[in-house]
Amino acid sequence: MRVFRVKGPFLPPGRRSLALGSFDGLHRGHLSVISLAKGAARSKGISSAAMIFDPRPDPRKPEITSLSQQMRLFKSLGIDELFVASFNPCLQSMTYQDFLTSLCFCGVEDLAIGPFTCLGRGGEGTVEKVEEFCQGLPLRIRLSSPIKALGGRVSSTRIRQMLQEGRVKEAHSLLSRPHSVEGLVVRGLKNGRKMGFPTANLGGKVEGLVPAQGVYCGYLKVGGQNFRAAISVGTNPTVSPESREIKVEVHVLDGFSSPLYGCRVEVKFLDFLRPQRTFSSSASLEDAIARDAIESAEKVPKI
Repeated sequence: MRVFRVKGPFLPPGRRSLALGSFDGLHRGHLSVISLAKGAARSKGISSAAMIFDPRPDPRKPEITSLSQQMRLFKSLGIDELFVASFNPCLQSMTYQDFLTSLCFCGVEDLAIGPFTCLGRGGEGTVEKVEEFCQGLPLRIRLSSPIKALGGRVSSTRIRQMLQEGRVKEAHSLLSRPHSVEGLVVRGLKNGRKMGFPTANLGGKVEGLVPAQGVYCGYLKVGGQNFRAAISVGTNPTVSPESREIKVEVHVLDGFSSPLYGCRVEVKFLDFLRPQRTFSSSASLEDAIARDAIESAEKVPKI
């Protein structure tokens, strides 16, 4: 997959089928849009491509996936080209007519979009307006159908809410994969090790939306391998009652013993086990962690 930084719709010349969207989370609805673009590209023997925006059009919404996570996911989907468009004032003020005309001028022959897409300045370019305008251009609009799951429409907003409520198993259904975060393993206080449950602690900037505080089961992915894990998200109120820093700490269940300090790892969330709580003693906390480890081992299959 070739990656290009571009200024809005001004792409390098070439025949291509383009999927357009913010694609935050790359959920099942987004996959439908990308599938349309890839299908059109195959039928014509042209490049399949996607365009995302950096920064995101609405910075008030926390990112489900970081830009680097998005890039890796797109690569796994087999897209030929990924265009990262700078969401600058020039692009924000561009009309949807100018945006579409510029794409067409650069060689885009098919444009795949979602059913609730709004393009251009102020979101004026509704799907209906876009389809009508493109009738006068050599640009075919390929519109995906709404995707529904768990009693509602699949959307980034819905997934974001699920994660913020700790409902990672439901988010998995909408994403079609476990939600994950990534970061570097740093040295912690080693309290887990003292209790017999060593943890890998993520430090610095953690990429991806960290779910609600609590204990989860899932995987730690390192070096291309997935290891079953019990995952704690929270402030460690029993050990550090004054702390307000939310940490992601991972206890590996499968006997992984190699040092991880400085390694970049991915933490995948499969299910919520229990909320974070303050225990009356270190012994009570140790018992709870032991139960968490047992439950995680029962719930998470080895892969």
